Amino acid sequence: MPVYDGGRYVRESVASVLGQTFEDFELVVLDDASTDETPAVVASFHDPRIRYIRHEHNLGLPANFNQCLRAARCEFMMIFHADDVMLPALVGREFEVLKSSALAVLVYCATRLIDAAGVVYSVPKNRWPPVTAGLDFVRAYWGSRDSGVTMSSVMLRRAVALRLGGFDEEQKHTLDADLWQRMAFEGKVAYVGEVLLSNRVHAGQDSSRILKGSMLEERERYAAATRALVARHGANIDSLISRQITRKVAADLTDLRAWDAPRSAAWQYFLATARRFPRALLSLRLYVYLLLACLPGRVVRALKKAHRTA
Repeated sequence: MPVYDGGRYVRESVASVLGQTFEDFELVVLDDASTDETPAVVASFHDPRIRYIRHEHNLGLPANFNQCLRAARCEFMMIFHADDVMLPALVGREFEVLKSSALAVLVYCATRLIDAAGVVYSVPKNRWPPVTAGLDFVRAYWGSRDSGVTMSSVMLRRAVALRLGGFDEEQKHTLDADLWQRMAFEGKVAYVGEVLLSNRVHAGQDSSRILKGSMLEERERYAAATRALVARHGANIDSLISRQITRKVAADLTDLRAWDAPRSAAWQYFLATARRFPRALLSLRLYVYLLLACLPGRVVRALKKAHRTA
């Protein structure tokens, strides 16, 4: 469990791990030099399965993820976010999947979304098949608007992840998806369709990355890594990548207005998109979302809520 200044939620997250029906595990908390009450909260749990490691200096999230890979001592491991919540059967169900299939390199599950207060507000309709691998996994990842993999839901074979060099820290916020894709060429990826995780989403958590332009840079970097990966396996999925990027940046436009960013911010993001991803300009979706981004923020929020519950 990597954590930095997670005092608000880490108690609930740790408790959800310790409350698993499967009990034979070690919980390693890697504190990235927190400045809040995180150390005290973790210390309040008197459970021998907890091992607490505190970094002297802040490494940043990507580097701390790789520290998680190195610190683990088990064959199977999860990197669980310190604000998410496990349902009681998560670890046991996924452990059985990996244990029963030597070809499976990772397994993940369906999730539900909760807000800062822990209230469930959406259960995404994930359309993953029970088993995928290689190009099929990558195509599914890029080919559907509903095929996301929540990092906290993933249990993986640690040796495979390490053999591939772990997380690419240059990918930053897409480093998990990048690793899952690389691992998919090493074996099978299993999916448990049962909701076993509450994934906490904070309002406006991506707003600064969108406004600063780093979101577009991350999407571009991730797309380039994916193109290179599939090219090594003799494939080309440029059309899928372009469509998915267009979906994502279009949604970014309305997200900005939902967070009450000025309309000018949406226009600036649209122009930046045109420069980085000119093929997106061929999509009607982009212009529709740009028009929606001109509506008042309260209207955009209502439309998004109606879409989630439809």
